[in-house]
Amino acid sequence: MPPRAPLAGAALVLAAATALPGCSGSGHATSVPDYRIPPEKARESEIATTGKAGRSADMRFTVIGFREGMTEVMGTHAAMGAHGSFTRIRLLAVNTGRDIQVFDTWKQRLVTTDGVVHEPDVNATMIKRQPERLSVGAAMRCEFDLWFDVPRGARTKAVRLYGSPPVGAVSDPPPAEIPLP
Repeated sequence: MPPRAPLAGAALVLAAATALPGCSGSGHATSVPDYRIPPEKARESEIATTGKAGRSADMRFTVIGFREGMTEVMGTHAAMGAHGSFTRIRLLAVNTGRDIQVFDTWKQRLVTTDGVVHEPDVNATMIKRQPERLSVGAAMRCEFDLWFDVPRGARTKAVRLYGSPPVGAVSDPPPAEIPLP
Protein backbone atom coordinates (compact mmCIF):
# COMPACT_ATOMS: atom_id res chain seq x y z
CA MET A 1 0.00 0.00 0.00
CA PRO A 2 2.72 2.60 0.70
CA PRO A 3 3.83 2.80 -3.01
CA ARG A 4 0.28 3.75 -4.05
CA ALA A 5 -0.09 6.52 -1.47
CA PRO A 6 2.00 9.05 -3.47
CA LEU A 7 -0.04 8.30 -6.60
CA ALA A 8 -3.32 8.69 -4.75
CA GLY A 9 -2.11 12.00 -3.26
CA ALA A 10 -1.06 13.27 -6.70
CA ALA A 11 -4.44 12.28 -8.16
CA LEU A 12 -6.23 14.13 -5.36
CA VAL A 13 -4.17 17.32 -5.96
CA LEU A 14 -4.80 17.09 -9.73
CA ALA A 15 -8.56 16.62 -9.22
CA ALA A 16 -8.71 19.62 -6.87
CA ALA A 17 -6.73 21.81 -9.27
CA THR A 18 -9.00 21.03 -12.21
CA ALA A 19 -12.15 21.58 -10.14
CA LEU A 20 -11.15 25.07 -8.98
CA PRO A 21 -11.55 26.88 -12.33
CA GLY A 22 -15.11 25.55 -12.61
CA CYS A 23 -15.96 26.86 -9.15
CA SER A 24 -14.63 30.31 -9.89
CA GLY A 25 -16.79 30.62 -12.99
CA SER A 26 -13.84 31.22 -15.28
CA GLY A 27 -14.47 28.12 -17.38
CA HIS A 28 -12.81 28.13 -20.76
CA ALA A 29 -10.85 31.03 -22.20
CA THR A 30 -13.30 31.47 -25.10
CA SER A 31 -15.25 34.67 -25.68
CA VAL A 32 -18.82 34.94 -24.44
CA PRO A 33 -21.39 35.24 -27.25
CA ASP A 34 -23.80 38.18 -27.51
CA TYR A 35 -27.54 37.70 -27.14
CA ARG A 36 -29.47 37.94 -30.39
CA ILE A 37 -32.23 40.40 -29.53
CA PRO A 38 -34.57 41.20 -32.40
CA PRO A 39 -34.62 44.86 -33.41
CA GLU A 40 -37.77 46.91 -32.89
CA LYS A 41 -39.10 49.67 -35.09
CA ALA A 42 -38.74 53.18 -33.73
CA ARG A 43 -42.04 54.88 -32.98
CA GLU A 44 -43.47 57.61 -35.19
CA SER A 45 -41.14 60.65 -35.39
CA GLU A 46 -38.75 59.08 -32.87
CA ILE A 47 -35.00 59.29 -33.42
CA ALA A 48 -33.37 55.88 -32.91
CA THR A 49 -30.05 56.63 -31.22
CA THR A 50 -26.78 54.70 -31.09
CA GLY A 51 -23.78 55.12 -28.85
CA LYS A 52 -25.73 57.07 -26.22
CA ALA A 53 -24.79 55.24 -23.02
CA GLY A 54 -23.51 55.86 -19.51
CA ARG A 55 -23.23 54.32 -16.07
CA SER A 56 -24.26 55.34 -12.57
CA ALA A 57 -23.14 52.86 -9.89
CA ASP A 58 -24.39 49.39 -10.92
CA MET A 59 -26.86 50.73 -13.50
CA ARG A 60 -25.84 50.94 -17.14
CA PHE A 61 -28.12 53.20 -19.19
CA THR A 62 -28.54 53.36 -22.96
CA VAL A 63 -30.79 55.91 -24.64
CA ILE A 64 -32.29 54.01 -27.59
CA GLY A 65 -34.93 56.51 -28.70
CA PHE A 66 -35.61 60.20 -28.43
CA ARG A 67 -38.36 62.62 -29.45
CA GLU A 68 -39.01 66.24 -28.54
CA GLY A 69 -41.55 68.91 -29.45
CA MET A 70 -44.72 66.91 -28.75
CA THR A 71 -47.70 69.09 -27.81
CA GLU A 72 -49.88 66.45 -26.17
CA VAL A 73 -49.82 63.02 -24.62
CA MET A 74 -52.61 60.45 -24.96
CA GLY A 75 -53.09 57.29 -22.97
CA THR A 76 -55.73 54.65 -22.36
CA HIS A 77 -57.50 56.73 -19.73
CA ALA A 78 -56.56 60.38 -20.34
CA ALA A 79 -55.09 62.96 -22.69
CA MET A 80 -53.30 66.15 -21.79
CA GLY A 81 -51.67 69.07 -23.53
CA ALA A 82 -48.14 70.11 -22.61
CA HIS A 83 -47.50 73.37 -20.76
CA GLY A 84 -44.58 73.75 -23.19
CA SER A 85 -43.72 70.62 -25.16
CA PHE A 86 -43.04 67.04 -24.21
CA THR A 87 -39.71 65.29 -24.63
CA ARG A 88 -39.73 61.49 -24.47
CA ILE A 89 -36.60 59.42 -23.91
CA ARG A 90 -36.68 55.66 -24.54
CA LEU A 91 -34.27 54.12 -22.05
CA LEU A 92 -32.68 50.71 -21.60
CA ALA A 93 -31.48 50.13 -18.04
CA VAL A 94 -29.28 47.17 -17.10
CA ASN A 95 -28.33 46.22 -13.56
CA THR A 96 -24.72 45.02 -13.76
CA GLY A 97 -24.54 44.37 -10.02
CA ARG A 98 -25.34 41.43 -7.79
CA ASP A 99 -28.16 43.05 -5.84
CA ILE A 100 -31.47 44.73 -6.70
CA GLN A 101 -31.15 48.34 -7.83
CA VAL A 102 -34.06 50.76 -7.63
CA PHE A 103 -34.64 53.01 -10.61
CA ASP A 104 -36.43 56.13 -9.37
CA THR A 105 -38.04 58.09 -12.21
CA TRP A 106 -38.35 61.24 -10.07
CA LYS A 107 -34.54 61.51 -9.60
CA GLN A 108 -33.82 61.66 -13.34
CA ARG A 109 -33.19 65.00 -15.08
CA LEU A 110 -33.25 66.51 -18.56
CA VAL A 111 -30.83 69.34 -19.36
CA THR A 112 -31.76 71.81 -22.10
CA THR A 113 -29.28 73.85 -24.18
CA ASP A 114 -29.96 76.93 -22.02
CA GLY A 115 -28.54 75.02 -19.01
CA VAL A 116 -31.90 74.60 -17.24
CA VAL A 117 -32.46 71.24 -15.53
CA HIS A 118 -35.97 69.72 -15.76
CA GLU A 119 -37.72 67.07 -13.66
CA PRO A 120 -39.82 64.29 -15.19
CA ASP A 121 -43.46 65.21 -15.79
CA VAL A 122 -45.76 63.42 -13.37
CA ASN A 123 -48.91 63.62 -15.50
CA ALA A 124 -47.31 62.40 -18.74
CA THR A 125 -45.62 59.57 -16.82
CA MET A 126 -48.94 58.49 -15.32
CA ILE A 127 -50.94 58.89 -18.54
CA LYS A 128 -48.42 56.76 -20.45
CA ARG A 129 -48.36 54.27 -17.55
CA GLN A 130 -44.60 54.35 -17.10
CA PRO A 131 -42.95 53.29 -13.83
CA GLU A 132 -42.41 55.68 -10.91
CA ARG A 133 -39.99 53.32 -9.22
CA LEU A 134 -38.76 50.07 -10.61
CA SER A 135 -36.83 47.28 -8.88
CA VAL A 136 -34.23 46.09 -11.36
CA GLY A 137 -32.96 42.66 -10.32
CA ALA A 138 -29.38 41.48 -10.56
CA ALA A 139 -28.35 41.02 -14.21
CA MET A 140 -31.80 42.27 -15.29
CA ARG A 141 -32.52 44.68 -18.13
CA CYS A 142 -35.63 46.75 -18.70
CA GLU A 143 -36.84 49.27 -21.24
CA PHE A 144 -39.22 52.19 -20.67
CA ASP A 145 -39.85 55.90 -21.33
CA LEU A 146 -39.02 59.03 -19.39
CA TRP A 147 -41.33 62.03 -20.03
CA PHE A 148 -40.41 65.69 -19.55
CA ASP A 149 -42.46 68.86 -20.14
CA VAL A 150 -40.08 71.67 -21.15
CA PRO A 151 -40.73 75.23 -22.34
CA ARG A 152 -41.83 75.49 -25.98
CA GLY A 153 -38.80 75.86 -28.23
CA ALA A 154 -36.37 74.44 -25.65
CA ARG A 155 -33.83 72.03 -27.14
CA THR A 156 -32.43 69.02 -25.34
CA LYS A 157 -28.74 68.95 -24.46
CA ALA A 158 -28.47 65.84 -22.25
CA VAL A 159 -30.23 63.47 -19.90
CA ARG A 160 -28.82 62.98 -16.39
CA LEU A 161 -29.54 59.48 -15.09
CA TYR A 162 -29.09 58.26 -11.53
CA GLY A 163 -28.69 54.67 -10.39
CA SER A 164 -29.22 53.68 -6.78
CA PRO A 165 -26.36 53.33 -4.28
CA PRO A 166 -24.70 49.89 -4.36
CA VAL A 167 -24.63 47.77 -1.22
CA GLY A 168 -22.45 49.41 1.43
CA ALA A 169 -22.45 52.88 -0.17
CA VAL A 170 -23.10 55.82 2.15
CA SER A 171 -24.13 58.34 -0.51
CA ASP A 172 -25.88 58.51 -3.87
CA PRO A 173 -23.70 57.69 -6.86
CA PRO A 174 -22.79 60.35 -9.41
CA PRO A 175 -25.12 60.45 -12.42
CA ALA A 176 -24.47 59.34 -15.96
CA GLU A 177 -24.85 62.40 -18.20
CA ILE A 178 -25.66 61.31 -21.73
CA PRO A 179 -25.55 63.94 -24.50
CA LEU A 180 -28.63 64.16 -26.77
CA PRO A 181 -29.84 64.06 -29.47
